[in-house]
Amino acid sequence: MKFCDHCLAPLSQNATHCPECGLPVTSGTDDPLLIAEEERIVNPRLAHANLLRLRGQWEEAMRACADVLRQFPGNVHAHALMGDIYRDQGNLEEAAQWYKLALDLAPDSAVDRQRLEQVQREMELRQKAQSQSQEMEHLQRQARTLRIFSASVLGLAVVIAIGITWAFQSRIAGGSAPLNITTSRLPVEASTAPTLPAPDGNAGTAPVALPETQPEVGAPATKPKAEVRPRTEDDLVAEKIKEWLRQHEVTPSLLMATTDPLANHLLITFGYASEMNRETLYRTAWLSAAAAFAVQPNVQTVRIRCLVPVSTPSTEKMLVLGFAADILRKQMPPQPVDTPAKDIPAFFQNVYYNPVAGMTPAQ
Repeated sequence: MKFCDHCLAPLSQNATHCPECGLPVTSGTDDPLLIAEEERIVNPRLAHANLLRLRGQWEEAMRACADVLRQFPGNVHAHALMGDIYRDQGNLEEAAQWYKLALDLAPDSAVDRQRLEQVQREMELRQKAQSQSQEMEHLQRQARTLRIFSASVLGLAVVIAIGITWAFQSRIAGGSAPLNITTSRLPVEASTAPTLPAPDGNAGTAPVALPETQPEVGAPATKPKAEVRPRTEDDLVAEKIKEWLRQHEVTPSLLMATTDPLANHLLITFGYASEMNRETLYRTAWLSAAAAFAVQPNVQTVRIRCLVPVSTPSTEKMLVLGFAADILRKQMPPQPVDTPAKDIPAFFQNVYYNPVAGMTPAQ
């Protein structure tokens, strides 16, 4: 006894059509009329599925092919079309499996064999590219570690050299200074001003006190020199980000940048002296990350920290951490400036809102 390929109803040995579903029995037959009947039913449906594939409607195309395969599981063209759909989506592994199934049904199909070989070559090229990319990332990490180690060794050598120079100069200065030894006793009391003896005996024996030196009237007071902190690479990055934000009319009161080369991410801290709305906060964070990715090509993650003003019991304003989030380079669109403010929170990772500062997640 044999069964229908479509509804699994029992069939007689000489049956050409299923009495249950009415479809032709094509399994194991070479009857051209039955094959033509199957093609008349299947071809329009596969043509519609292929049109959906060309339009990029992958889900609808796969559903159409799956419907054909449920009724005609031995159809070679449906299997090959499923391979084409997965290949267009970049899923080469799944596409290769469908081409193999098509070749199992039609081993002499040169077209399907050519498609399978081409997919296998693309898979090999992709694997080589991935291995080269991983090797390049490993070399870059090693180079960064070597630079950090070299900088640390150079800094330690500079510190040691300065210490040796200072000790040598102190040794020379101590050896050349004369050794003064006195046996006179120190006076019990000393006046606040030095004294000189009188010029002659008629003037008496009272000592004469020297006048204390007073600053001249109108002389400018000497101010201590303010210590100037040298600019760092992070300061230059922060200035470039500020300049980029000003071009887009975003001007936070405070913006700082700190690079972490080991973690390969950049920390940006910004804040506003006055109250700000959610749109301003999201837009500042979003554009700051976009500017950081443009300035630092090697940075893959930007961590945003937003400081918001909070009133203290003494009615003073102080800035506290109100919001923090991570933004990944791979999620940044080509034109971040055109991203609406309401869509920006969808790109945030590891988001933190400080309820003490009045910050809560957007509803």
